[in-house]
Amino acid sequence: MDFLSVIDSTWYWAALALLAGCTIQTAVGFGMALIAAPIIVMVNPLWVPYVLTVTALVLSVSNAWNQRHDIQWQQLVPPMITRIPGTVFGTWILALIAMQWLQVIVAGMVLLTIFVTMRIKPFASTPVNMGIAGFVSGITGTTTSIGGPPMALVMQHSEGKHARANLSIYFVFSCIMSLIGYMWAGLMSQEQWVVSLTMVPVAYLGFYLGKLLRPWVDNRFRPVLLLTCGGSAVVALLNVFLW
Repeated sequence: MDFLSVIDSTWYWAALALLAGCTIQTAVGFGMALIAAPIIVMVNPLWVPYVLTVTALVLSVSNAWNQRHDIQWQQLVPPMITRIPGTVFGTWILALIAMQWLQVIVAGMVLLTIFVTMRIKPFASTPVNMGIAGFVSGITGTTTSIGGPPMALVMQHSEGKHARANLSIYFVFSCIMSLIGYMWAGLMSQEQWVVSLTMVPVAYLGFYLGKLLRPWVDNRFRPVLLLTCGGSAVVALLNVFLW
């Protein structure tokens, strides 16, 4: 299988979703999977979470290197440790779950994240809370590629530049853990690897566009992001019922 054989109308829809997601994540620190997963799970559910995880790894490496001087390494030790058992549990779930239920989980995770973000006060960034968030992120990130919200919730008190940098390097670690889990369980096919590699330029373009947006990111941007995520989740749920 070559690169050109996977580029069709489905690929273009997935690429547009990933471009939007990569741009958002670079600008605000997380959100790629929130934007892209509900769309990609409709056009080709077999690409979720694998293509998103590879794309997120490329994007996170770029973001982490760009913001490397703002990373707070000590704060990231607990979630990186608890991410490992979360990944194992998530891989086990992913090997058992049906694709239709995966759509429900993706949409449900997006809607739950929006509800929690709007209704519950931010959690303090204590080692215990960071460890819990890392474990939950390991499960949700491995099964649906939506691993950012649990970590973002406990980092909301941090300064913007530190939150973005910490999330970026955490995503590098978590994506590597998820990919190891996928390969260990034999879940990724040749087609999924090829499609993932074709999305690398999309990740870099989203990284570039997101950097341009950073100076303009403020509180007014947050409702737009939540509305976009909510709309994508609702469409994904409707697609399940239409099936």
